[in-house]
Amino acid sequence: FLRMAMWNAKQKGMLGLHAGSKILKAKGPDGRIRRYGMLIFGMSGTGKTTHTCHTHGLNDKDEGIEILQDDVVFLKKDGSAYGSERGFYLKTEGLDSVTQPIIYKAATSRDAIFENVMIDYEGNIYFEDDTLTSNGRGIMMREDLFPYISQSINLPPANDMDGLIIAFITRRHTVAPLAARLTPEQAAATFMLGESIETSAGDPKRAGESIREVGTNPFIIGDKAYEGNWFYDFVKRHEGRVWCYQLNTGGMGEIIENQPNGAKVFKRKVQRIEIPEMAAIIRGIVRGTITWGKDKYWNLEVPTFVDGMDISKYHVEKFYDVNSIINQVSDLRCERVDYAEKFTALDKAIIRAAETM
Repeated sequence: FLRMAMWNAKQKGMLGLHAGSKILKAKGPDGRIRRYGMLIFGMSGTGKTTHTCHTHGLNDKDEGIEILQDDVVFLKKDGSAYGSERGFYLKTEGLDSVTQPIIYKAATSRDAIFENVMIDYEGNIYFEDDTLTSNGRGIMMREDLFPYISQSINLPPANDMDGLIIAFITRRHTVAPLAARLTPEQAAATFMLGESIETSAGDPKRAGESIREVGTNPFIIGDKAYEGNWFYDFVKRHEGRVWCYQLNTGGMGEIIENQPNGAKVFKRKVQRIEIPEMAAIIRGIVRGTITWGKDKYWNLEVPTFVDGMDISKYHVEKFYDVNSIINQVSDLRCERVDYAEKFTALDKAIIRAAETM
């Protein structure tokens, strides 16, 4: 059904997205409340639903959020996006009432449905119990996210708000920055790369290796280069009204050694970024309080100050020596170029961005 819907949307000049949507109201440094739309891209298990259904600490007077959708929307050229569903999908591993209170409340309601989750005869749910598997899943009803849901499931046009924020969630565990502010070309390249990593829970033999899905979208039918070019044209057309970011919900510092038999040994675990820390980054983006600077190793703008978290503890040189950083950055760039160049119809500006960012 979702593939058919995305194909039909494409025939009508829209772009089907595997993304969540929401509206945020945030107070800027000038004290003015601004209203932004937000689209959050991400593969399964990267935090798309988590951050779609989060307040990000926007708790000042007149601030707040309105949740629209968490999985599939249809983007129009004016920046509006149609919603599609009244059910939200979640990965239940690690779910708790402290870091994800909105989701927890909805997930423990009578209407929630679970797969591979431990529930006792009295109906008590044990999200932390992975006896069956760590890949527990659930469906919660949008209405159970009240009072944080919007009246409509559709996102208004960009010109009807103070702008549209697009966030690409990746999950990397080594040298990728926690956040980056993207140019239109870098945003289109990030869209095409659809980047994340394989985990030990998925395929232990491929743990740490890159996995890619254009637009982080497994439902695309048709030419994928068309999708990237459409998105690039959209961001360029709305430059100054649409802002794009990459958010890394993984962390830094992981070291994996490959053994002669093909096995992988974890020599050092990743320093994970916590949900409240990523919420602080998103809050800083919409409030306009982040200080940005040029990254030393990537051709990207990254945060040098984030109110509400210590961004310095994720400085890459605290985890690796300079040569290791340079080599890892170079290897990842080469992977990206090899992947992007497969799409021969892709705008060359997008290819160049993948080569250099």
